[in-house]
Amino acid sequence: MYRLRFLLSIAATLFFSLALSSTTQAAARTYVSVTGSDANPCTYTSPCRLFQHAHDVVADMGEVIALTSGGYGTLNITKNVTISGVGVSAVASPNSTEPAITIATAGITVVLRSISIRAFGAGTGGNGISVAAVGNLHIERCVISGFNGTGIAVDLTADGSYIFIKDTIIRNNGNSGIRIQTSTGTVTASIDNCRAERNAFHGFFASRNSRVTINRSVASGNSGIGFNARSDVSGETAELNCEECVSSNNIDGFDAIGTSSGVATMRVSHSTATNNTGFGFVQSGTGVFNTLGNNTVRGNGTPTSGTITLISLQ
Repeated sequence: MYRLRFLLSIAATLFFSLALSSTTQAAARTYVSVTGSDANPCTYTSPCRLFQHAHDVVADMGEVIALTSGGYGTLNITKNVTISGVGVSAVASPNSTEPAITIATAGITVVLRSISIRAFGAGTGGNGISVAAVGNLHIERCVISGFNGTGIAVDLTADGSYIFIKDTIIRNNGNSGIRIQTSTGTVTASIDNCRAERNAFHGFFASRNSRVTINRSVASGNSGIGFNARSDVSGETAELNCEECVSSNNIDGFDAIGTSSGVATMRVSHSTATNNTGFGFVQSGTGVFNTLGNNTVRGNGTPTSGTITLISLQ
């Protein structure tokens, strides 16, 4: 009898421990709503209020889902996670000069899908999305606007990160639309079907140790260069490949600029440079500008500057 009671006691203890563990285990999905509260468990029926809290309690490789349109504050991402605003107008926005979204954890995979990332009012916001470290970053169907700094600023210090941006608009920011660079190794980026509009510096900017491919994208009305590959440090490279892109109403259309023995390479095919006040195509310093000769370069202040090298199909 004693042995039976002992075994039943152990079984009950194990059952209670497993039940407690299951209730405290992080959820694979958490939810936010403008009517929610961060005191809630972040479930579909009892959502929390802010992106940050939902991120903090979701499981690694989990998903944060916005249920209603509205503002959800700033977000510091430190884990593998998807942030989704599909079907609603979910806004990430700062209150002062910080970025709306910060990513600074090496090796993680982050997906930002259908989020409106906005700064409201003069003097608001640093960069829209500020990336200091990441493994893989996917930005899909987002709008980034109104920041004092750069819309999407990828400023890394390590090798091996991959950036994927598609179906996204970056506009009315105080610096460039998108900037990609790393001080160590190489960062690789693929940008598809995006628009950089009315930014106060460049539209798309491939800088230090970047390897960027842009397809079917538009840079228009920016106060600098539409598509810019630039390297200013000896031994560092910047590579920008543009296919079916349009650069209009900027200062220059497509530039490859190398200084201080840095090498910047621009390759352009099936693209258009028009109505830019300066040049359509620019090669400067140690920059290399390659074209397949199938582009439209018309209506700019001056068609080209520097050595534009015609290359053949392979």
